[in-house]
Amino acid sequence: MNRELITKDDIMYEIIKTVNAHMFANKDGSINQHILGMYVHDNNCDRVLQRENTFLICKQIEEGVIIG
Repeated sequence: MNRELITKDDIMYEIIKTVNAHMFANKDGSINQHILGMYVHDNNCDRVLQRENTFLICKQIEEGVIIG
């Protein structure tokens, strides 16, 4: 299984979905934060990152604990 990973502020995220930013744009061009937040929640994710005109809907990767 190939997963696309991205690091932001020393935290690693798995990119779950990639969507065009215009999907969440209001008529005035601003982003509808409420609708975007609902979309993130519906996909069981916790972070949105932006790459050009694309939103990356991401889930933070938990740090592993070594049990010895």
